[in-house]
Amino acid sequence: MKLPLPILLSFTSLMHSFSLKGAKGIEEALFTWTDSPSTTLNVIWLVKEKDPALFLWGKTDDPHPSSAEVKRHSFYRDSKLEVCQVLLRGLSPNTGYRVFLGDKEFRARTLPAKRPDRIRFVTGGDMMHSPEWHKDGVKAMVSRSPDFALLGGDLAYADGKSWERWLDWIEEYADHAVSKDGYSIPLVVAIGNHEVNGGYGKTPKEAPMFYNLFPLPKKLKSFYAIDLYEDLSVVVLDTSHTHSIESQVEFLQSSLFSRKARTHLFALYHFPAYGIMKGGLNSPISKSIRKHWVPVFDQYGLDAAFENDHHVYKRSKLLKGDKAHQDGTLYIGDGAWGVGTRKPGAKEYWYVEKFEPTRHVIEVEIKDNVRTYRAINHDKKVFDQFVDKRDADKNNK
Repeated sequence: MKLPLPILLSFTSLMHSFSLKGAKGIEEALFTWTDSPSTTLNVIWLVKEKDPALFLWGKTDDPHPSSAEVKRHSFYRDSKLEVCQVLLRGLSPNTGYRVFLGDKEFRARTLPAKRPDRIRFVTGGDMMHSPEWHKDGVKAMVSRSPDFALLGGDLAYADGKSWERWLDWIEEYADHAVSKDGYSIPLVVAIGNHEVNGGYGKTPKEAPMFYNLFPLPKKLKSFYAIDLYEDLSVVVLDTSHTHSIESQVEFLQSSLFSRKARTHLFALYHFPAYGIMKGGLNSPISKSIRKHWVPVFDQYGLDAAFENDHHVYKRSKLLKGDKAHQDGTLYIGDGAWGVGTRKPGAKEYWYVEKFEPTRHVIEVEIKDNVRTYRAINHDKKVFDQFVDKRDADKNNK
């Protein structure tokens, strides 16, 4: 049923006065994608147990927003909070939508059905040692006007038990990950060790808040593929936090095989295959990734792997067959969105082109099939850049 907006807002404002109005992280909308970013949006938010979940939505120019089914479930056993989720389907491509949570309004935009000649997105991980650093990273991201964000784990540093930290994380992202024209930046998420009570070698039971908060294509599966455009796909993986590295090989193989003709192929995960901290190449997890996943990356010509965890900026050489190779994959990132950074122990590494202990986000710009990777510090300055022209001769079909 549709009602005129003024009447609806009067009703929701009255109801909202009985809820947690103004509480940190409550009724703050996050927008995510698990499928078809041109025609769907996932909307997620938190409410206090037993409080009404008031939800209205419509195109930004629609004066008669509609209601929708709200699914809700417990966030965490001690939190007295519930997660609310709405999947909006059948949306129009490249169109602005707004949602009302009580008397709060949030906006998001679907992606175009066809990739424009020029797009931008931002990636990073290890987001919140402190809310202030997290916010600084979000502001650095927003300064690049991205279409979406790929977040590589260690989001709130809640360790599967500190639910209050998620309220800070949600608050800072929802309030500040907003474009100049008022649209929230949708996100795609990977799991990291600080989403899990125990970090590594655990099950989804040890990461209750991550799995309760974020919709995933398959229940309790933190690895999935998403096609953001007709020629751009991202494979999201779990670096042995709640699923073993070996158990994802068949999925990775089939996902990249079915997308091998796509011009832009990326992977998003937490612990790096080619890190320079925590034992570097000798880390057991790094060794396992290079044994089980990297040959598949090589086989299907993965363009870039977005890595995190090590609290430093790192950009590898193009690597294939565990060697520098002009047809190889770029391994970039290493997770320093909003954390204290670490200083590497060596002055150089054979597989690394550039590293720096600096808090940062990474912008990826694709223009005429040229991929440009830029490292952006908290002062919103570019401190490293790599231009990949290997697909420049391909037409943007």
